[in-house]
Amino acid sequence: MMDEERQNSHDDSEKLYELYVKEEEDLSKRDLSNVENLDKAILSLSSAGLGLSLVLIKNVVELSKADHLWGLYGSWLMFVLAITSTLLSYLFGQRALNKQREFNEKYYLEGDENAGEKISRASQITRILSYVSVFTYIAAVSCTVLFIGLNLENIHASG
Repeated sequence: MMDEERQNSHDDSEKLYELYVKEEEDLSKRDLSNVENLDKAILSLSSAGLGLSLVLIKNVVELSKADHLWGLYGSWLMFVLAITSTLLSYLFGQRALNKQREFNEKYYLEGDENAGEKISRASQITRILSYVSVFTYIAAVSCTVLFIGLNLENIHASG
């Protein structure tokens, strides 16, 4: 009777572990999808925002009549930083994947227990760059809106 209970408990543990592994795989796929979609969105929106601000200067607010140009220049800088940090995150992300493969080989094939706990510097940099791209995009949009808001009088005078 006792052996049967242990066997059932062991079977339950194995099933729970299998469910755990399956759930982790699903979460990893979702995480990857979210990161890919975020990167695409930041690149698209930043490029569009930069282009839109250039059209705004050409067709809506004359640069010579605009006030608070720091807002416009700040938005351009932030859009460029958002685009650059996103592109760099691709490069560092690829480096992180290659490094993780090395760690996996050492852990699974060579039995190096320490390799299973390692996180590459490239992986850390990739995560930081993701945050930088989001924050610089938000700053770029904020600067653009601020510039437009501060120049509403000039916009009405031009139109």
